[in-house]
Amino acid sequence: MAARPIANGVISFGLVSIPVKLFAATRSKSVSFRLLHAKDKSRIQQKFYCPVDDAIVERNELVRGFEVEKGVFVTFTDEELEKLEAHDGHALDIKEFVPLAEVDPIYFDTAYHLGCEPESARAYRLLAQAMHESKRVALGTFTMRYKEYLVLLRPYEKGLMLHTMYFADEIVAATEIGRGEEAKVGEGELALAKRLVDDLTENKFHPEKYKDSYRERVIEAARKKVQGEEMVEVPAEERRAKVIDLMSALKASLARRGAPAEEEPQGKPREKRAAVAGHARARAARPRKTK
Repeated sequence: MAARPIANGVISFGLVSIPVKLFAATRSKSVSFRLLHAKDKSRIQQKFYCPVDDAIVERNELVRGFEVEKGVFVTFTDEELEKLEAHDGHALDIKEFVPLAEVDPIYFDTAYHLGCEPESARAYRLLAQAMHESKRVALGTFTMRYKEYLVLLRPYEKGLMLHTMYFADEIVAATEIGRGEEAKVGEGELALAKRLVDDLTENKFHPEKYKDSYRERVIEAARKKVQGEEMVEVPAEERRAKVIDLMSALKASLARRGAPAEEEPQGKPREKRAAVAGHARARAARPRKTK
């Protein structure tokens, strides 16, 4: 089934206008549960309740209220909110281009594929290719569903991706959170930690390696329940001991991966380290000659 757009917009790139359509780029597959009545397993319905009238309220009796101070509300109709939107709210006016590395991931919210119509294909391709070759992303604003968004456009798989973003005043400051600023790190500990990071480093991100094991267990358990089988309890993972000696923990971590804990010359490639570790294990496994 063809994907259905969730919104339309127009990218303004200088004097160039590019009509585009937004399509959902992600979908959550996390398991969800319905609330049922334990007695007869029927689904529970949610009702809107007014404590002043002590009555159930129908949806057509509801209005949107904005709290101006504690317990004091002003109401808005949908028409009033539409008038407050920018007249060109569905126009995405590119304000600036920046390197992607300059944008902290904390600002990212939701991702959307950007598609184009046949008549705007050439301008769309031009912008996508120019951004790809210049290694830049675009920033602008876009209004959708009664909310104005800071958005980022970036090249993605020969096309464009749009990310809605948080504004700066929506980011929670970390200044009052303890982050161990006063803790002292030893040079030896740092060297081992960097070696462990290096040993765990891959040159490329492979998202397909990671699976939602909890979702898979829930689906399998549900299948067994339908078939009348008993659930099998998943053995709990072995709890890791509290780290007391950081240096010993780092050395043990490297040893578990077959890497020697001793210092090595800087810049030795990972493959060579693995080969050295393999030779060392092989020598240790050989029977010793007796006289």
